[in-house]
Amino acid sequence: MRALLLALAALIGLGSPSPAFDAADLARLKAEGGCTGCELTGAKLAEAGLGGADLTGSDLSRADLSRADLGGAVLAVGNLSKADLRGADLSGADLRDANLAGADLSDARLVRARLVRADLAGARLAGADLRQASLPYANLSGAHLAGADLGRAILSNVNLTRADLTRADLTGAQLIAADLSGSDLSGAVVRAFMPRAELAGARLDGADLTDAFLTGAMGLTQAQLDHACGDGRTRLPPGLTVAPCARSED
Repeated sequence: MRALLLALAALIGLGSPSPAFDAADLARLKAEGGCTGCELTGAKLAEAGLGGADLTGSDLSRADLSRADLGGAVLAVGNLSKADLRGADLSGADLRDANLAGADLSDARLVRARLVRADLAGARLAGADLRQASLPYANLSGAHLAGADLGRAILSNVNLTRADLTRADLTGAQLIAADLSGSDLSGAVVRAFMPRAELAGARLDGADLTDAFLTGAMGLTQAQLDHACGDGRTRLPPGLTVAPCARSED
């Protein structure tokens, strides 16, 4: 009986963990507007004004940063896994080598953000603004990017396997040697530069490939292209064709 009571007590304790962030680190962040290498796990920072803050190497996993201003902030090599960043402004932020796996960045603003080698596996980026963001070698496997704006983003050597890119805008994006196998590009605007991209098993239902450069793309089949559309400027591997997109009349 005593053993059972101890086990139940342990379970109750696990069900209501105390905050993991360091109170001194949180106070320092609020007082100085920055905190490098700090323990801020689970911190409540919704709508915080942290523009330009230096948070290099800090642990912000599971933190609430929804609608926070992080424009120009330095979050390189930081841990933001499973953080709530919905509607946050990360324009121009430095997120190189950051861990954002499972983070919620829905409707976040990431214009010109630097995300080189960042881990965004399973992250939620629906409706996010990633125009001109730099993401070479980033991991976006299983990420949710429905309706995201990736115009002129640099996505070379990115892992986008099984990513949801439905209705995303990739106009002018660079996806050199990107892996999009198993991804869903249904209804997406894929007017992108994609030499040597891997597209095995990718869904292209209703995708707009106007002016897309797909020369050397791997895994691309006629069956996939039969569900997409393009124009005379669409560059495809030899032997493949795509029907012209219907243009609405003014």
